[in-house]
Amino acid sequence: MDFRPLTLADEPLVDATLKRQPPEISELTFTNLFCWQEKRQVSLAEHEGGLVFLAKEGERSFFLPPVCMCDVKSAARAMFEHAEAAGFEPAIERVPEATAEELAQAGFKVEEDRANWDYVYQVSDLALLEGRHYDGKRNFVRQALASYQCEYRRITAENVSACLTLETSWCNLRHCELDPGLEAEQRTIAECFGNWALLSLTGGAVVVDGKIQAFAIGERLNPTTAVVHFEKANPELRGMYQLINHWFARNELSEYPYVNREQDLGIEGLRKAKESYHPHHMVRKFSVRP
Repeated sequence: MDFRPLTLADEPLVDATLKRQPPEISELTFTNLFCWQEKRQVSLAEHEGGLVFLAKEGERSFFLPPVCMCDVKSAARAMFEHAEAAGFEPAIERVPEATAEELAQAGFKVEEDRANWDYVYQVSDLALLEGRHYDGKRNFVRQALASYQCEYRRITAENVSACLTLETSWCNLRHCELDPGLEAEQRTIAECFGNWALLSLTGGAVVVDGKIQAFAIGERLNPTTAVVHFEKANPELRGMYQLINHWFARNELSEYPYVNREQDLGIEGLRKAKESYHPHHMVRKFSVRP
């Protein structure tokens, strides 16, 4: 396999390949592959009419599931042969359940990766917030609308700088410079906004008194599912997180039955927050080794 660094010029190739082989996991969008490059360097290789992605985080390298019409078992063997020749431990991460089962039956070592399971919701649930189990969310939304003059706006090239201002303020409050994960996220969000006109992203924002106080960024994952990459709100304005979640689903995601809101990374508070919205199902992921 002949790997080369992923660049912005690869977006048409990656998007076309993912359109032919629609992904289930949230990692496989051009946005996630490209915009996290400062934390996770990604290289790609063309393989049997598809693509293979190699990621490097710090000193550790691993593959993502192959995106091709090829036999997944032979692709895995080719990837592991490349790893051994290149001198790093062979591993494929974020492998969806059906692929993991096929590889397990072929004798590969498969382990569950619960921290990276994706939470998938019905868009109608988030857009309507109906039923007793959404009482708390509706209350937060009502409080926000009663307390502030809120307006929804779609994110465009004209207001991305205002969104980035909110992200900077959020990071100052949370001291992102002390948390490598939050610092990497801040750089990634800046990369998204900096390339807004070139990426296939959709965004929405809540404006209060002329100032953006919450935003969400998402895009198409596959024909039935959107994916939300980021959601940020001014934590000093009560109900802003619940409001942007609700309004973004209602205004931007109505063409999809489902929305993937990515993983909890094993963080207890994040897991509790994602579970509180009652996911329709989880996208289970696994790690695969020889």
